Amino acid sequence: MVRNYVKMVAPMLIFPLLTGCMPDTDMEKTMPKQESEAVTVSSKGQGSGWATADMYDVQNNKVGTVAFIQDKDHVRIEASVKGLAPGHHGFHIHEKGICDPQSPDGAFMSAGGHFNPTQTVHSNHAGDMPSLYVNKDGTGTFTADFDRMTAQQIVDQKLAVMIHENPDNFGNIPERYQAGGKPGPDKDTLKTGDAGKRIACGIISRENKQ
Repeated sequence: MVRNYVKMVAPMLIFPLLTGCMPDTDMEKTMPKQESEAVTVSSKGQGSGWATADMYDVQNNKVGTVAFIQDKDHVRIEASVKGLAPGHHGFHIHEKGICDPQSPDGAFMSAGGHFNPTQTVHSNHAGDMPSLYVNKDGTGTFTADFDRMTAQQIVDQKLAVMIHENPDNFGNIPERYQAGGKPGPDKDTLKTGDAGKRIACGIISRENKQ
């Protein structure tokens, strides 16, 4: 009986020892491969159709950079700014890639209105983005994903990025407020979100992927 017991137990003890000594390459063959995660700004040249915009204020000081990265069915927009007033600022893509601080109608009015190919109201414009928050030290960062546009479309349309002086209300005006004797948002709010003056502008261009 003892001999039979030893014969049964011995293989059970030896097998874990052998498998523990298997080369790493053999173990890796049994492990499922991990798919790569979303493309980020740090992986320049690896994304599909990404672009950048250098942001300049009215005095032509560079105040930041905005990057656009195509990631599958959406665009990731990443921004970093400095030297701006603390608080929330309207942040949009505009329809013309012309950033003229000396525009007759006001600084950067040369960029036209919000990018709005479907001709809808704010905040449903393709170029409407969440507000950019600037910290007390004048710096701010922004990251968001959008499926309203593609990076290729942004480049082909020759658009601009705009930072505004004030927060954006996104046309969210409760009916208890009156506009021209009627409840809700007025015409200007539905057009721009009342974000105020344009304080920084950047022309979007295709980044060299070499």
